[in-house]
Amino acid sequence: MKDIPCIFCNRKTDRIVIEEGGYKGRKCPTCGLIYISPRPSLDEIHNLYRLDQALTSAKSLIADFISKRLVAKHHLRLIKFITSGSMLEIGAGAGYFLHEARKEGFDVYGIELNEILAKFITENLGIPCELSPLSDSTFKGKLFDVIYHCDVISHFYDPILEFQKMNKKLKKGGFLIFETGNLGDVEEKYYKYFVSFQYPDHLFFFSVGNLKKLLSRTGFETISIHQFSILPELIIYRVLKQFMHSKPNITKKPRENNKTRIKADESLLKQVIRNIYGCFDFLVRYKLGYLLPKKGQPQTVIVVAQKLL
Repeated sequence: MKDIPCIFCNRKTDRIVIEEGGYKGRKCPTCGLIYISPRPSLDEIHNLYRLDQALTSAKSLIADFISKRLVAKHHLRLIKFITSGSMLEIGAGAGYFLHEARKEGFDVYGIELNEILAKFITENLGIPCELSPLSDSTFKGKLFDVIYHCDVISHFYDPILEFQKMNKKLKKGGFLIFETGNLGDVEEKYYKYFVSFQYPDHLFFFSVGNLKKLLSRTGFETISIHQFSILPELIIYRVLKQFMHSKPNITKKPRENNKTRIKADESLLKQVIRNIYGCFDFLVRYKLGYLLPKKGQPQTVIVVAQKLL
């Protein structure tokens, strides 16, 4: 564990705004960036993606195919001025965004550090996917027209370095599209609506100003920023979480010869429920969230930027 300063202002602060799982999130008084300090080593962070909990997460992402495709179609409409070319997704999850992008005519590639998900992308979706972090040698040095990532930037150990790498991997005039939260802009009274900040998976939380600064420092021009309030989503999720915890645990012992069938039925039911909730969540986040007030509230932010010539 090592103390670090704000990556933009290079100054340390004693102001702690988040404490979770033994980790402390400090907020820079100058730019609003929230960052873990002291933080784990890079090796410890990489190991998070290889733990047993990653197995459950991977299976959930693969099963959640309907809502993920809805999100992909929504985001692709935001960049409909980009009609074709090669596209790389960093942190591709189960690959459903790339699957939809391929339908729109893009030549798609993925990076995914979770072995289960990377195998699913390659074998089930037929999309080339690498298990290694982005580097000059990714896909044998290939350059891309578009690089995309969703809810990945908060996991980067060194966001400035990673954005510089993305700039190098883009062709002249290429586009960077990404989605992330705006916790650096959020008034602290709204923190209570977050069930978890997912420390230490998340190392940084940004403001919109931070994102613009990050882009300008790494050779990008901001083209557009699309903002959606996630406050209704957070409230609904918190209520559901409390409801599930308050339910009495009543179980009936199944007949011995029905165990396999019942387990399969439960698995199918969970998948159906997950997809129904995912579709509802999509509507709340991107449709209702687009219309609601956003100043000072939790948001998800989709940024479109272009590599400077």
